Amino acid sequence: MTSEIDSATGTSASVPARVWHFLRGPRFIDLPIRLLALIMGLTILVPGSFEITEPRYAGLLILAYGLIVLAGFLPLSIVIATTGLGIAFSMLYPDLENMFPEALILATAVLISRRRWIGFALGTIGLAVYLGASTRLGSYDAGFEGFTDLGYGWLTYSTLGLCASFVEARIRSEIDRRERAAVDHQKSLDAMRARFTSDMHDTISHSLTTESAIIRTLAKETDSETADRLLAELALVNAEATKRLRQLVTSLSRWETEACSGDSATSRVRFRAEAEQLTTAIEDGCAAGSVPLTTELAPLPPHATGTLSHHFRAVMLELATNVIRHSVPGTPATLAVEMRGERGDRAELLCRSTNESPTALTKAPRSLSRRATAVGGVCRVDEDERRRTVVEVALPVRFVSPSAPTSSKSHTVRSSSNVVMIDVVDDDFDTSAEATGTLPISAESAATDAPDRLTGTDTAGSDLSGEETYRLSNGSHSSGNHSNGTRTKGGRDKVDA
Repeated sequence: MTSEIDSATGTSASVPARVWHFLRGPRFIDLPIRLLALIMGLTILVPGSFEITEPRYAGLLILAYGLIVLAGFLPLSIVIATTGLGIAFSMLYPDLENMFPEALILATAVLISRRRWIGFALGTIGLAVYLGASTRLGSYDAGFEGFTDLGYGWLTYSTLGLCASFVEARIRSEIDRRERAAVDHQKSLDAMRARFTSDMHDTISHSLTTESAIIRTLAKETDSETADRLLAELALVNAEATKRLRQLVTSLSRWETEACSGDSATSRVRFRAEAEQLTTAIEDGCAAGSVPLTTELAPLPPHATGTLSHHFRAVMLELATNVIRHSVPGTPATLAVEMRGERGDRAELLCRSTNESPTALTKAPRSLSRRATAVGGVCRVDEDERRRTVVEVALPVRFVSPSAPTSSKSHTVRSSSNVVMIDVVDDDFDTSAEATGTLPISAESAATDAPDRLTGTDTAGSDLSGEETYRLSNGSHSSGNHSNGTRTKGGRDKVDA
């Protein structure tokens, strides 16, 4: 990596930088090896290094120490040179210590540290040839003593060189791993920016378009009751757009754990808090348009997946829009959410709207029916004892233990408590996007006035190719939890998500 950094500077590098790069070498272990060779070469300064004062002997000894220093730079050349010079020195001075084999052994170790196996073999053969020649000449390193002395040095330095090569390989592999991690992280950041920009654009542009259409219609409206309904719709659109923008900003802080993986189906959200905030926004929006709508929220699981939260929000907004557009002006309406019908490991998440309607509703809203059917649920239309219109969306769920096996078409959030799942039966239903601040069309206009609706499509949600899940952090639900503690508008605390 250091060589790659230096090569990037090209010829613009200064002379000292080039010299330093040459001295330290292209590998991380080159500098320690060369420092070791330098220290060995400087031992010539130790008193007693020169056994005799003959100039030729002194010159050969200085050359031997010089070759030791150069062994870290040109190991193969040093192997060839020291083999011949070592034999020549033994012929000239058979009774004096020969330092050329030390340079040969060090150069051989450098070759094995570079994993140059042929060069290492040549160095080993050269050392064996030198030992054979010394034995034949009867010089200083002859016989068994020379073999054990030089053999121990060869084994020690070769082992150190081999360990150095493994250290270099380990360093390189770690560098490669971190470089790949940096590249993957950069790709994740690029994907995050692209998705965030797209979602932000879709949310803002669609919300502004919807609000603009409502405002233009409102400006031409002379009937006060219709104007109030439009104001309620405008407030809901604005509230949902604000919530979507806040979710987008929040997703930046948890991008790597949820958004970056693209698996929003298993992302953990605060379902109970989201439900309370959603009902608060619906009531506030209806209040702005003088629509007397109240909500009833039974105890819900504290956490759920992003996919389930998306569908719950879409159902609730569409039910609220139906109430705003088609209830008798001035009459009270309710929007209720509860868990009911628990039988063994099965239960239903029920969303129900109740309002007075000027005409009888005989057919379930098309979009609500499609959404409910896609997750194995049902949308029903009925009348209560006061002949008010009741629209119910029931989503079947099932409780499983964390150790239970799941199918390949399931998304679960596991914990120490039970897991609630929704089985998907229609993979063709388009759930690839979440609502960006829009409200579904009303039940009556679903079949006839689709081109004129003021609502849009989902743009940033999660895939429904699997099963939606709850995460229950407070253990298994009991039937008593579904029937007690219902929260209404008068006794509810607003939750800041």
